[in-house]
Amino acid sequence: MSYTSFKEKMYEVNLISAMNSLLSWDMEVNMPAHSDKGFRADQMAFISGLHFQKSTDKELVALVDTLSQSKDLSETEAKNIKIVKKDLEDMLKFTKEFVEKEAKLTSEAHNIWVEARKKSDFKVFEKSLESIVALLREKCEILGYENHPYNALLNQYEEGSNVADLDKLFADVKVRLKPLIEAVKAKQTQTTQFLNQKFDGTKQMELVADILNHLKFDANLYKINLSTHPFCTHFHPTDIRITTRINENDLMSSIWSGIHEMGHGMYEMGLNKDNVGLPISTSTSLGIHESQSRFWENNIGRSRAFISSIFPLMQKHFPLEFAKATVEDLFNEINFVSPSLIRTESDELTYHYHIMIRYEVEKKLIEGSLAVSDVVAYWNQCYKEYLGLDVPNDAQGALQDIHWSMGGLGYFPTYSQGSFYASQWYFAITKNHNIPDLIANQSFEKILAWHTEHIHQYGRLYTSNELCEKATGSKLDFTFFENYIKEKFELN
Repeated sequence: MSYTSFKEKMYEVNLISAMNSLLSWDMEVNMPAHSDKGFRADQMAFISGLHFQKSTDKELVALVDTLSQSKDLSETEAKNIKIVKKDLEDMLKFTKEFVEKEAKLTSEAHNIWVEARKKSDFKVFEKSLESIVALLREKCEILGYENHPYNALLNQYEEGSNVADLDKLFADVKVRLKPLIEAVKAKQTQTTQFLNQKFDGTKQMELVADILNHLKFDANLYKINLSTHPFCTHFHPTDIRITTRINENDLMSSIWSGIHEMGHGMYEMGLNKDNVGLPISTSTSLGIHESQSRFWENNIGRSRAFISSIFPLMQKHFPLEFAKATVEDLFNEINFVSPSLIRTESDELTYHYHIMIRYEVEKKLIEGSLAVSDVVAYWNQCYKEYLGLDVPNDAQGALQDIHWSMGGLGYFPTYSQGSFYASQWYFAITKNHNIPDLIANQSFEKILAWHTEHIHQYGRLYTSNELCEKATGSKLDFTFFENYIKEKFELN
């Protein structure tokens, strides 16, 4: 048996995974409102079981064991084998029945969450979340962990991530974030409300498409739709699906959600196309994935240079609404720092309080110190404490995110990690380029080329920490985010 056979088997595993992703995307975007959601849950459970069977096939396991001892592999081939071997060891801890149960439960829970969010009633979702938390606690025990069960889930999304380090990170962020917020707010004056007028939904989608084209996002390789919660998925580096959402009274929601998901899509497009199914063609981690979306959404998308570059497009689609606006008006409005209820629509600074709240809720749920029935009360208490806000309803509170319905506990910390990585990429690029000049000249391909060279091409061959040091010369450091904010808001 050869490395070629290994590649063929992993490709087949990936084909099944892509089928499941397609079912999930279709459920979110295309399914009729009154279709039988239970049937879709059964489909996804069946495909997940099939994926598990194919992934843990005895021939594949034996082949990986044999190749892991081989001295004839290249460095890249050996790394691919090493990573797959570790993945298989983790996967073999589970039964096919457990995998199918998890897929069915989260598929059903997603539809219940959608209903609960529409009704703004957490009680509708409560039993589903209780079942998910119970299943995930069981998953933690199966996977094994050191010191805290939540660590098992954190490692599913960010290898090496743990409660002890995140507690320190968020404690540090709280201390260093507050003076940054106060310094920015001290310079702010009341902003205009050009972005909170009435904006036709169809025209918004046309504008988003124009902006993504402006950013050189290849329209031949992606499709954009609407969904309750914006997301990106992919079936192949040449088949990317993204969604955004429309608020006809807030243009920011569709534009910057679209750019955020585009960042995810650019990462997937940049992965190795010749080794689909292998670690080299798989994203490093969710923290690195979020660094891509946050980089394009914030470091580029909310910059003065970028707003200036898309201002003509905004005027083209909404000439009356922006007839009296200036670039400076929009820069100040887009970057206005003020506590808000919705994570995805918050400013770059207070955003991290949203993540800390979710981190604390999840950690307590998994350790058993917080009951699902108490989530809303605890959530609302935290929003009052951290952001000084009263949560008016569940839809704007504990039901606002899709992640828990998908079983994604452990995911949220990667958003903050991703933002801090993104700022580190930003300063690495500035060593050789003037980013505002690149934006003004629409040379976005040069910015993308840096990411492809230093991040995309390696897939999972390096851990996040290894990749960060390789790309920037240092480990993840909050100081880069601090300096980025100081430079952007001219705080020095």
